[in-house]
Order: sequence, then C-alpha cells, then structure tokens
Amino acid sequence: MPLTVRGLGAPDAADVHEHRIDGLVLRARTLRHGTAAPPDDARADTVLVHGLGSSSATFAPLARHLVRAGTVHLLDLPGFARLPRPRHRLEVEELASVVVGWIERAGLERPVLVGHSMGAQVVTEMAAAAPESASGVVLLGPTTDLEGRSAARQMLRLARSTAHESNAARAVLMRAYAECGPRWYLSELRAMLGHRVEERVGDVRAPVLVVRGDHDRVAPARWTALLADTAPHGRAATVPGAGHAVMYDRAREVADLVLEHAVP
Repeated sequence: MPLTVRGLGAPDAADVHEHRIDGLVLRARTLRHGTAAPPDDARADTVLVHGLGSSSATFAPLARHLVRAGTVHLLDLPGFARLPRPRHRLEVEELASVVVGWIERAGLERPVLVGHSMGAQVVTEMAAAAPESASGVVLLGPTTDLEGRSAARQMLRLARSTAHESNAARAVLMRAYAECGPRWYLSELRAMLGHRVEERVGDVRAPVLVVRGDHDRVAPARWTALLADTAPHGRAATVPGAGHAVMYDRAREVADLVLEHAVP
C-alpha cells in the first residue's frame, strides 16, 4: 500500500512491500519523486543495501537526495528490520541471490547498486555473479579488510568509528541492532567474515566506486584503495569528517558521488 514517509521530505512517496524469494522475506521501500522527471532523464534506478545488523532506515538521508534524480529502492534483507529470521545462516552469496531475484521480479533494468558495510559485499557479489544486475556499483565503508577478519577487531573498529558519528546516526543504528537481535547479528557476522570481497570485486565489469569516511576504522584507506585498484573499472573517494555511517551523516556529499558515478 502506498504511503508517505515522514522525514524524507515531500513530495517523495514510498511504496513498501514484502517479497518472498526462495523462501526468504525481503522488504523493498521504493521512493519516487512526486513530480515527473525531465523527459531526457535516463538515469537507472538506484538500489540501496544495508549492512550487518542494520536496516534501510540508515539510508533515509541519502535516499532523500538521490530521489531527486530518479527512483530509489531501499531494501531490508531477510532476518533484519523485524523481518522473519531464516533457520540457518545466510552467506553473502545467498543474500546476493535474494536481491538479484527481487531485481528480476521488480523488472529493474541494470540499476545502480549501493551497498554499505556488509551490504557492500552483497552488491559486489551480485555484480560479479550476475553482471546484468548492475550498471554501476558503489561500495560505502566496505567490509572486511585483510587485517580485520575477526569479530573482536570488527567490534573494536566499529566502536572507534562511532565516536565520529552524529547522535542521530547512532540512534538509528542502535534501533536497527535491537530489531536485528544478537543471535542473528552474530550468525551473519560469521558470514561477513567468511566472504572474500577482494576476490570477487575483480569479476565486476560495471564501474565501481569505493567510498569511505576519513574517520572510518572499519574500512581503512589502504583497504578501499585495494578494492578500487582490483576492480577492472574502479576508483576510490574519501569524505572528510565522516565515520563508518558516511551515508547518514554526509548524505549530500555521498549522493553527489553516487550521481556522478551513475551518469548515463
């Protein structure tokens, strides 16, 4: 059922639907601007995929900027944001398959894929396994770097990054973590740590943009540079003053980078 999402700024409207794909439930929140796009606007849709323990709410400020240029889809992955939790751990490859299935069902034609944190691994896997699923890929604060592949290191780095984020960002993230719950969080943490994104990004043929905040300890500069260099068509960008939740606290700057990257 269509509804207006408060806080995203009128005249944006969202259609919110849950989809069962391969037995797993995914939620899609689709934003369209209330006025018609210019006739010469040929921008692809943008699909936003959240990170570990998170939800689509972390993309709200970014979506508010992106929707001015085209349709934006904010996804909640299975098991997160109060969606039914699967009985088994979902590997990154399985999450990617679910999102590709939704893209096919929604009839999207080569959208721009934007993933944050573990979501960056998901969209990388999607673009590598199903090249037709993406016209461009944006990795925001991608996990998991070669020197940080342990739960303890990830937790410590996340805590250090949080010190550079706004109270509003922290509140949204804390609410998302509570909705996720510790059991599912820890289960998917193992999936995140086990996925080798640096091995898959080399198979992505679409242009790849890797973005980090300059205070992001989860995604160190040398790691994002490695991913950008490994991608056949990759480049890296750093947003000053931002932490790991760069898309929330620096939404306008990130939106500018995404839109520049997605020029038709």
